[in-house]
Amino acid sequence: MLLRKSASTYSKWLSSYTYKKRFLSSSSERVRIGCFSGFWGDSCSFASQQLVNKGDIDFLVGDYLAEVTMSLLAAMKKRRPELGFCPDFFEHLAPVGPKLAEKNIKVVVNAGGLNPDACAKTLKGLLQQFGLSLNVASVVGDDLINKDIKIPEIEGIPYNTMNCYLGAEPIAKALDDGADIVITGRCVDSALVLGPLIHKFGWNMNEFDKLAQGSLAGHLVECGAQCSGGNFTDWHLVPDFSNVGFPIVDVEKNGVFKVTKPVKTGGLVSFGTVAEQMLYEIGDSQCYALPDVNCDFSNVSIKETGENEVEVSGAVGKPPSSTYKVSATYIDGYKATSMAPMIGPNAAQKGKLNAISTIERCEKIFAKMGMGKFEEVNVECLGSGSNYGQSIESSTAKEVVVWSSVRHKNKKALEMYAKEIAGASTGMAPGFTTLVGGRPKPTPILRYKPFFYPKDLVEISVNDDKFENSNSQFSNTQPQSPPEVINSVVKEGDHSYRLEELAFLRSGDKGNSANLGIICRDKSLYEVLDARLTSSVVKEYLNFLGDDLVVTKYNLPGIGAFNFVLDNALGGGGVASLKTDPQGKAIGQIFSDFIVEGLKEKSCYLSE
Repeated sequence: MLLRKSASTYSKWLSSYTYKKRFLSSSSERVRIGCFSGFWGDSCSFASQQLVNKGDIDFLVGDYLAEVTMSLLAAMKKRRPELGFCPDFFEHLAPVGPKLAEKNIKVVVNAGGLNPDACAKTLKGLLQQFGLSLNVASVVGDDLINKDIKIPEIEGIPYNTMNCYLGAEPIAKALDDGADIVITGRCVDSALVLGPLIHKFGWNMNEFDKLAQGSLAGHLVECGAQCSGGNFTDWHLVPDFSNVGFPIVDVEKNGVFKVTKPVKTGGLVSFGTVAEQMLYEIGDSQCYALPDVNCDFSNVSIKETGENEVEVSGAVGKPPSSTYKVSATYIDGYKATSMAPMIGPNAAQKGKLNAISTIERCEKIFAKMGMGKFEEVNVECLGSGSNYGQSIESSTAKEVVVWSSVRHKNKKALEMYAKEIAGASTGMAPGFTTLVGGRPKPTPILRYKPFFYPKDLVEISVNDDKFENSNSQFSNTQPQSPPEVINSVVKEGDHSYRLEELAFLRSGDKGNSANLGIICRDKSLYEVLDARLTSSVVKEYLNFLGDDLVVTKYNLPGIGAFNFVLDNALGGGGVASLKTDPQGKAIGQIFSDFIVEGLKEKSCYLSE
């Protein structure tokens, strides 16, 4: 079915193509790599065509995988064992297939998910069907689900997925062996860029500074347009989101690179867009741990060198550990979430009353049926300030959306909840208008459990040939940033400003932790904000995220920035969370309202 559908969908692009002999790159002193996908579900074929037709690129890369994605692919593979990969990849590739061969553009993606070999086999069939002679390679070995690995904290619970994050060297090996398209399963996102660089430049696996620079290049573009204007603090300065330019890294043999985008596209590449993305979802800025290298980004330099062009240098590399990070997921009950607009005076108060009353009614029914209460409930009234930690009871909003999310071990309990929730429309407080999307359906709660596993116990193969990592230089201890230094706050004036006026902000997630990156708009503000933005100040401002919130601060003086890691901030994170912001995307926006006091006139700090 998949092949028949693929053939009919893509024939209009490929059927008239006559294969042309590929040519070798004329120079290996620079490599241009464009990223067309930041996640499974990113912008269809739009980005791949833009980069191939306008980007003058040597490699086209795409990232598809996240923890939740792996679980979705596991469900797909359970139903149909020949699947388990991201079929959208074929839709992305189809419009540019002929041009890839014509321009000698190689492709590297992790769309293989839980079944890279099957993804490669399907693609080979499609290419053959339409006369494209491109060599396809697969990298496997990340899937550890069939190994007898016991995790003490969750022993006895069946794992849904268990995948280690492979590095870049297997990708480089596949390219060395002549692959035109490399399909992997789980690997670190940045490896999709580092692998081609190792292949093209012949970098050794102990040239750690180069590996760190290459990894940073990959980290910056792995989320697609989020590096070139997407999610940017100064969104109002970004032109033409409808034609946003996807990012390109132009890398020199020494590892220094520029970030840019295709000509005549929308979006923006600037110090701010690139700096925000550098801090996105990292932890310790002096030890961004990857399979091939431990990266120190604390003294990276980011300089605007032209219109929509930024040069990046200064990443430092150190030997990696002898273990792979592994992501395991497991099912821990079910959840159901409803959304209902409430309109009228006291909308938030009435909306909360309806939600809580429905939950209480359900629990009375559960008691009669011998089922326990909900294990967790979360009621928010969007529009009342609840995501800012404001009390729903004090809201004056006249229109809100009531978000009611509940968790229970028994799926039948949530089916009962779905039946009862609509009763509020006629039997509770007025203003209820509709259930957005209809009655909620129970969905599995997938918990994320990371751990580490020895590299020498992982069997990797490239096109069925056993692969051995060439690097044997490992670090027994992980480098880390020194403890936070608390500096005295010096009052410089009588002015106060919202933080967004002084800094760029971006936030993201990693499991149940979030990170909040803050970059000074001018480095003259670095010491001023360093003293005022401590871990305790951030924790106090965001304490509504959870009673067990833990905040750790890391400094990046190279670009005048701070990274705050917020542990236990997301209610379990991802699909395990009942929150409206389960991935911490809004935390940066919320903190942009933080008031910085005791400053001089703003113009004294900010350069024109």
